[in-house]
Amino acid sequence: MITTVFMDYDGTLHDFDSVLHRSLDGVLGFSGEDLLRIWIFDIHRGIVHTRHKERHDDMMFHCELLFRHLGRPFDRETADLICRRFEEAGQRARDDPIYFTDAIPALEEIGRMGLRICLSTGTFAEGKAETLTRTTGKNYFEHVFSEPSIGYFKTEPEYYRIALDRAGSRPGETVSVGDTPLSDIRPAKLAGIGTIWLNRRGEPAPSSEDQKADHEVKDLSHAAEIIREWRVQKR
Repeated sequence: MITTVFMDYDGTLHDFDSVLHRSLDGVLGFSGEDLLRIWIFDIHRGIVHTRHKERHDDMMFHCELLFRHLGRPFDRETADLICRRFEEAGQRARDDPIYFTDAIPALEEIGRMGLRICLSTGTFAEGKAETLTRTTGKNYFEHVFSEPSIGYFKTEPEYYRIALDRAGSRPGETVSVGDTPLSDIRPAKLAGIGTIWLNRRGEPAPSSEDQKADHEVKDLSHAAEIIREWRVQKR
């Protein structure tokens, strides 16, 4: 029986891409949308996820790979600008968040099922939870998990094992929902947790078996439906 849902934040509940599009617009001569697409698909998931998992959060390393990918000499000033724009986007997202239209209804629906929702994200988890509460006037999360509070990166199974212990939930009673296979799916699977990949961008399925989720959905409404069916099936 499903009792607990680990819910990701950026890309899942919060439309961080829209914020980044504005922040990165014009950098290296690209539109913000095109540069972010290269950053996510070619660099972050195409190289870091497959060859350098331990450097998942190393922004300067991502910049070095970006310049190499574009066939341009590394420019520290521009790299610093990119890192700064990401930081500014993060602050803007905390001050004036943009939630996907399906986010709050899905949280409400999961809550009506009597399930516990835990925010599971990388950094600034407490601030993100507070922002959602401030924006909606409601606290949806029973627990808030972050890499600093857990002591492991979200790409590691230990992150989820500790989160399970703190939530008082067993792997077979828990499902992880998120948009990033490397951090929301693979480590959760290795910890024995059920997984739902929220593929808003219509990405191709991961080639690695350990990053393939139990279910793939395009929106959180569908994720909530699967959780409801899963909950009944696992009674």
